[in-house]
Amino acid sequence: MEISLSGKYRRYHGAAKKPKSIRLLLKRFIQVLSCVTVFFAVGYAVFWCFDPAHFPITSVKFSGQRHYLTQEELREAILPEIKAGFFRLKVSTLQQRLLSLPWIKQADVRKVWPDQLVVRFEEHSPAAYWDDKGIISELGTCFYPDLTKMKALDLPSLKGPEGKSSFIWQQFLAMEDILAPLKLNITQVYLAPRGAWQVQLSNGITVVLGTNDTLARLKRFVSAYEKHLKDHEKKMAYVDLRYTNGMAIGWNAG
Repeated sequence: MEISLSGKYRRYHGAAKKPKSIRLLLKRFIQVLSCVTVFFAVGYAVFWCFDPAHFPITSVKFSGQRHYLTQEELREAILPEIKAGFFRLKVSTLQQRLLSLPWIKQADVRKVWPDQLVVRFEEHSPAAYWDDKGIISELGTCFYPDLTKMKALDLPSLKGPEGKSSFIWQQFLAMEDILAPLKLNITQVYLAPRGAWQVQLSNGITVVLGTNDTLARLKRFVSAYEKHLKDHEKKMAYVDLRYTNGMAIGWNAG
């Protein structure tokens, strides 16, 4: 009796497990199907949102004073990027495109939901021409806009070897300070490849400073100008200060 009952129990127990396994399998299938459905739903939603046709940039607001930049330059910089739409537009990429424009000193780009782009920018302030092909800003930064597409600016001209723009700019500022008592401005500074300096003043006089002690020599010129040369400035073509104890003066013809 014990053996027979045990066998019946086993048969009964096995029959009870069968529907339970099916329910468990069905439950897992539903769970997997739900996950797959959610995955595809999220994927489709992301794809839909990233489609530029659904979330286009329809408004661009510029903040900054534009003196030298043209509207065409700004438009050409932003158009390729805003075509990507609100979600796909990369702010950092657009910012780098703006900074690649010669006149742009600083740029900041921000997206505003749902369809606006805010662009803040600051231009360089031009202080001098560099070597007839570039411009030096008031901070000494050298940049290269297309000079043929802009009006001539009333700026001094700095010339010298490649890579020396910052150094020449600093020397220019020091020379301007020295000349301030004379109320004369520098119109041109030239540094020769061998290191000789030459300065042209707003009254037309060229000051030859040579390679050594250039600022000390310029101070000597200021002293001599105030005491002896001022009354003869219209007759002078150049003053050569490359002498230890004096100077040579070249006179205009006639």
